[in-house]
Amino acid sequence: MKNRTKLAAILGLALGAAAVVLAQQGSFTGTLTDSMCGTTHMAKDKTPPDCTRMCVKDGMKYALSVDKKLYTLEGHEPDLAKLAGQKVTIKGSVKGDTVTVESVAPTN
Repeated sequence: MKNRTKLAAILGLALGAAAVVLAQQGSFTGTLTDSMCGTTHMAKDKTPPDCTRMCVKDGMKYALSVDKKLYTLEGHEPDLAKLAGQKVTIKGSVKGDTVTVESVAPTN
């Protein structure tokens, strides 16, 4: 009887952990920017895409602004550079405020 209880507890924990991992996958739509400027670009003499690329070149990370929340983006930097300043949809896994990018596409 004790073995069945232990087995049930282990299975319950395993299923709970799997649910947490799946819950971290998501799709996010917002403005592709950088981690320093967000949607208020500081280089007033540059367009938002140019300011974003300049900030990333200077060491900032690409970021996605979604409803006043800023997610730092990891991965797919060449694709992100092409779409800087645009409204995009990003699919990936989220951990805290960081999204590991699996795909990025422009949004109409």
